[in-house]
Amino acid sequence: MEQNGQPAKNSDKMDYYRWMGFGFEFCGVIAVCCYGGYRLDAYFNTSPWLLLAGFFIGFMGMLYLTIKDLWKKSDNKRK
Repeated sequence: MEQNGQPAKNSDKMDYYRWMGFGFEFCGVIAVCCYGGYRLDAYFNTSPWLLLAGFFIGFMGMLYLTIKDLWKKSDNKRK
């Protein structure tokens, strides 16, 4: 992208790093919740229900945090 005739290298690079970090965080939270569900399934012998519950809890939690963060950023731009 160009701003005032000069390419914006650093801002684009920072956006990539920010979104890459967000992707790792999203996957990491889901993986931890799935692992917890897997271990609980092994303990209670309820396979695969707690694993699936862990996945959906992790996914919905991260989706909620993402929407909340985007909502806050859009409110800041309006002011």
